[in-house]
Amino acid sequence: MGERAELLTESALKPHLSQLSERSDASLALNVHLPFCPSRCLSCDRIAVVQHQPGEIEHYVANLANELARTSELLGQRRALSRVHFGGGSPNHLSELALATVFSHIDEHFVVDASTQFSMELNPRRTSRAQLNFLKGLGVEHIKLEVRDVDANVQREIGRIHSLELLEDVISIAHGVNFDSIGMDYLIGLPGQTVESCAQSIEAILSLGPDWLVCLPFHRRESLFPHQIAVDSQHLPSLTDRMVMFNQIQTDLTEAGYEWVGLNMFAKPQHELAVAQRDGALALNVLGYGTDADLSVLGVGLGALGELPRLVTQNQTNLAHWHQQVESGSLSVASAVRSDDSEVLQRKIMRSLMCRQTISVDSLTETQRENWIRPLAGQGYAEEASGGYRLTEFGLTMLPHVWTDSSPVFRAF
Repeated sequence: MGERAELLTESALKPHLSQLSERSDASLALNVHLPFCPSRCLSCDRIAVVQHQPGEIEHYVANLANELARTSELLGQRRALSRVHFGGGSPNHLSELALATVFSHIDEHFVVDASTQFSMELNPRRTSRAQLNFLKGLGVEHIKLEVRDVDANVQREIGRIHSLELLEDVISIAHGVNFDSIGMDYLIGLPGQTVESCAQSIEAILSLGPDWLVCLPFHRRESLFPHQIAVDSQHLPSLTDRMVMFNQIQTDLTEAGYEWVGLNMFAKPQHELAVAQRDGALALNVLGYGTDADLSVLGVGLGALGELPRLVTQNQTNLAHWHQQVESGSLSVASAVRSDDSEVLQRKIMRSLMCRQTISVDSLTETQRENWIRPLAGQGYAEEASGGYRLTEFGLTMLPHVWTDSSPVFRAF
């Protein structure tokens, strides 16, 4: 997780879960990590495992059930879930039986109903009409296609090939299945990417008509993701080019009718996150943008992130160790970043800036303004406005490259 992370055990996590168990009305989400992939592309900065043996995946699903049961037990009762998010890896690399089993275990240990929002990240190369219908039948309403880029040259550079025709087919089928929202990602800073290729990619993405698009900066981190050593640093676009690309994306999508949500997301006006931003209700946590500012996230599975009051957690990232920990009857939590009251408030303030682009003076003490906001103003990211501070045009252009990241771990803080 970052240099501030400390080792964490289940016993150290228990008091936080006990506090959560006493708040029976607290909004809870599950972040379920399904790490398996058919192959690993060079842009991958997730906890991922290339696996084709059904037995190994069945072993993981069985232990995921054990971790779900232990999580529910420590909460003291079968709690209701506001949201369940499935990340990867490629969650849809699992068979229909394996996915159905995971859903069944969640339903066994938690309360899910019509108000529970199910979302899943999908590898478009592993998606079919039958699978999309199956996922809709399980209750998934929100899907995000992990695309990275639609430019053929960039795809070859990172080893993640999917044609525009394939994406058109997947999105057309998904619309026919009537998912509530269909989103995509676009990574800025990939090898082989240019200002010109970006403009062409965005034109192609607009032709696909996703409900929302999130733009995330890619950073080469071979020390953490050794396979990225194969990324040719000479082929990476400069920061200047990346900023030009983001400006082009912002211009093209807003001209096409999308609304700029938060720092780095663009959504159609009727999308719930665009509505939330207009209503001042947009929130941010380890799962990304949402509508619930008080959501507590429980991470389940290999390397899964969680977020509780004053604590951001990450589970064990080594698969063998994860199995061992769960089979011993313990949660797989391994590390965490703790926050005191001041740090909790600082994160709240910074996230508010990301979601609303403004912050009122009344919500800050003089010390907080001096330590947190004025440094942003000194860098040109923010400026004083009537009754508060707002992000400048430079801040809106630059901060998506500073405060966001394609890797979930680095987006957590």
